[in-house]
Order: sequence, then structure tokens, then C-alpha cells
Amino acid sequence: MWRKLLKYTEFAKCLYRVEVKNGQKASFWHETWSPLGCLRDILREGSYIDMGIPLNATVDASRMHRRRHHRVVILNKVEDEIEKYRASFVNEEDVSLWKNEKGQYKTKFSTGETWQVIREKHLPCHWYKEVWFKYATPKYSFILWVAMKSRLATGDHMRHWNGSVDSSCVLCKEPLETIWSIFSLSVLILLKFGGS
Repeated sequence: MWRKLLKYTEFAKCLYRVEVKNGQKASFWHETWSPLGCLRDILREGSYIDMGIPLNATVDASRMHRRRHHRVVILNKVEDEIEKYRASFVNEEDVSLWKNEKGQYKTKFSTGETWQVIREKHLPCHWYKEVWFKYATPKYSFILWVAMKSRLATGDHMRHWNGSVDSSCVLCKEPLETIWSIFSLSVLILLKFGGS
């Protein structure tokens, strides 16, 4: 379970940011506090040495930082962000912000909204009530559901898995068995024997 959670760390970084007020809680290198993103991810290894800001520093520590001019353009942009922070310094606690499904950052974390952001969305299935209903036989409902999703092991599917397999229909002797040939045959059988 822990390994699965670790796989989502990069994605989770996109969902979290910090609104810097006094900068005493926000990590300078490891949290997203500026429009540039997480500085640890966008800058090369050793940039903390070039900047003169330790790896474990908070954003507040950058207030004592003396501006430097760098050859690397991105480092000069970081220096600009530090200047912006100094100009907008407020003596309040930093605010953690969480992204919701509308793309807005909110101060309150919601498990439901986070699930809506990370889940894979599909078009709603409007015909599920015709398959899954109160008195349905589960075996037949399952087969119908698999058929509607075009996942039955019919001749046309088996031919893709193995070219030498016999893909003809065993019931009607059609050269290629498809889901629709099976259903049309079953409808004909129902019409013939259902009326008697």
C-alpha cells in the first residue's frame, strides 16, 4: 500500500501549494510557494549552493538573503520571486491550499474533491438498469454486461489473440463469429420457440 502511495507523490505535488504570509512554515525548496513551482524539481542539483539558501530553509529565511546575479536565467527568476515575497510580507501564518475538481485552490482539504480530481472519468452508462435489476440472474447479467462492453471471447476477438484459431460460429456456421451474430441468432431462437 505504501509503495502505491509513493507512486502518486509527483501527482500529489500538483494538488498542493502554499500561500506565503510570514514564510515560517513553507519550505523554500520542497513546497510550491511561487508561480515557478517546487524549486527542488525545476532547478538543477546544487542550486541551493548557487543561491546560498540551505536545503532545509523556510521561505522566511530568504528575507535575509542578499540578492545575487546569476548566469542561469531561472536562478534570476527565483531572485525576483524572493523580492516579490519581501514586498508582500505579512505577519500571519502561511496557508496550505488544496486543489479541487474545478481547478481552484481551497484552504480546506476534502477527500471527496481530491478523489474527483484524481479519478479517471468515463461517460455515464445509461443502460445499466436494463442489465442490473432486482430480479436479474447474476450469471446472465454478467454475460450481457461483458457482451455490451464488447469483451466476450467471440471468434473475431480470438482471431486477434491467435491467428490459427477457428473463428467460425459453431451454431450457424458463419465464417466469422461476432457478438452481433450470436445475439441475432439468440433473438431468432427466442422468436421461434418463445411464441409456442
